[in-house]
Parts: sequence; C-alpha cells; structure tokens
Amino acid sequence: MNSQTIKEIKIDTWDAFKSHVENKHYRKWIYRGQSDATWSLQSSLYRTIHDAKDIRDLGSMPSSSINERNHEDIMLQRFKSSAHLYLSHLPQKNDELSWLSLMQHHGAPTRLLDFSFSPYIALYFALESGNSDAAIYCLNHNSLKKVDEQYFGEKRAKVYSQLMKGENSSEPVFLFAFEPEFSNQRLIAQQGLFVASNYVTFSHEGALAEYSIEECDAYKLIISKSLRYKGLRMLHQMNITSATIYPGLDGFCRSLHKLPVFDSRHQWRIGNET
Repeated sequence: MNSQTIKEIKIDTWDAFKSHVENKHYRKWIYRGQSDATWSLQSSLYRTIHDAKDIRDLGSMPSSSINERNHEDIMLQRFKSSAHLYLSHLPQKNDELSWLSLMQHHGAPTRLLDFSFSPYIALYFALESGNSDAAIYCLNHNSLKKVDEQYFGEKRAKVYSQLMKGENSSEPVFLFAFEPEFSNQRLIAQQGLFVASNYVTFSHEGALAEYSIEECDAYKLIISKSLRYKGLRMLHQMNITSATIYPGLDGFCRSLHKLPVFDSRHQWRIGNET
C-alpha cells in the first residue's frame, strides 16, 4: 500500500455532476456528502479525541496521555451498560460493529463514517447546510476490497475479524465498508452503510491514502456554492428531503428549515381559503 492523495474535481454544472455518478454500478460505489469542501474524511471519534488533546494542551495538561483506543473502549462499554434504559431492542452482546452503528445513530463519537449507496442522498447531506463549496467523496469500495485481498491473501477474513484491535496488531491500516446486521429505519431510508478504519489513530482520509488504487476509483467532487439553490430544488423534486431520509417527526421538523429557501407562493397555505 502506497500513500497517495485523492483527486479533486470541480463541479460547476449539474450536468457535470450527473456525468460522474449516473453510470456507476449501484452498490459497487459508495458516496459521502460534506457541507464544506475543505473538510477531510474524519470520524467523530477522531475529531473528539483531537479536540480533547487541544483542550488539554491549553490547560497545560499532557495530551500525550490520551490513549485513543482505551477511550473508545470506555465509551463503548458505557453505552452498552446504559442503552437498555433508553432502548427496548439492542444488538447481540458481541456484535461490536452493530453497537458502534447504534452509537453513531444516536450521536455518540465512533470510528465510523456514514456513507450512502445513493449519490443523490450524499448530495443532500452536502447541500443541507452551509453556504460554501460542498463536497462528495466517491469511492469504488470493490477496488479497496481487491487491494486488501491482494495484500492480506488468505489472512483477509482473520484481519477483518480483528477490526477493533488495530492498535494491538502489526497489520497495516485498512478501511472496512459494512452494513450492520442491526439496522434501523434511518439507515434504510438513506441507503446507508458505514466505513470503519482498523486504527483509531488514523483519519479515514489518511487510511484511504494508503491504498494503491486508480485515480478513477476514489475522488472528491467539489460542488460550487453557486449550485446550492438549484441542487436543493432538484433534490426536492426527487423527494429527497429531511422528511424522507430522517423518518418520523424529527425528520418532518428538520424539513421545515428549508421552507424559506423556496418561493413562498408555492408553499402549503395554512388557514382558511376562499
């Protein structure tokens, strides 16, 4: 595995965007939208740990004393011990990836990153907030698996079984895309899956850079901020809104944030009509 940078492609028209995504094989490619094009691929756990280190440095406390893997273990065990107080259905005790998926769903920091099999749902996440250039990461995860198979050979299954023990092994960094056995309505509505790294100390972008794959198998579309309005209208017409990708009342309420974006003459009238 050799380090490389991810190619960036500037998108200035929606026709250009469609040309990059519409002929991709479904489920062979995965996508992640981010509302700021300057953000790299980092899990919430990676960011949480680095924020904590910055705070400790400001307080003249040794940030080097923070052990990322130990903190993930503590968070996971605390969630497992308390989740039954809030939820009636829980994953199997030893299904750690499903536990992490559940934590991710409820906003806890984890090593997981959300992706979607749909480029248009990823586009919604890129455009739903912010006013700068946005981005969509496009990954051919079949190519990542092929690299792993060539590198690990027959050990591949064993390596993946030790996904959560990266820091305790001598194996190189890798990424693992999966759909949890313990799913939920939101994940289904978003055609979602997760990508995890076996090393908490690596960002996903850093891990991806370790793969020797073709430029065309991993790239970043930079969506011009001038396309935001038309993009949201296009997605609205496709029925991709907060109300549809976040099932339930919370999603409906989130969708109300976008009502002022569109022409009020076409919004639902409230009150008596004559």
